[in-house]
Amino acid sequence: MLLLLAGCTSQAQPSLSTTQENTIAANNRKTAADQQAKAEDASAAKRSGTQYQATNDHITGADKAAAAVNQVLDAPKAQLFVAVPNVNVDGSGHHYYQVNAFAKTTNGQRGQALAHYFVYLDGKITTKQID
Repeated sequence: MLLLLAGCTSQAQPSLSTTQENTIAANNRKTAADQQAKAEDASAAKRSGTQYQATNDHITGADKAAAAVNQVLDAPKAQLFVAVPNVNVDGSGHHYYQVNAFAKTTNGQRGQALAHYFVYLDGKITTKQID
């Protein structure tokens, strides 16, 4: 009799309701969209570098551009910022100032070059020049 009962058992296949299937599909679509958005953000950052926004949104000269970089980087004591005195134009026709960051030597002089910043007149600062 034990064999008879053992032969009658069957394994039920797991099943999902239509609501559960729709929820899973929606979650999968959201995950895929989130991953796509992250990839696009990474691609944009790679093209334009790190983005900053200065408090001063009306940059009118090279000195103000250097001060804006100093401000967004929280006034690092080990760096000097030197702005190129003339205004430049990028591939889109936007004006910007180039500010070069240098290591500060022990006697307070300009050391090796560390980075270049591109300061737009509206206070946007990038670490890569926008084409």
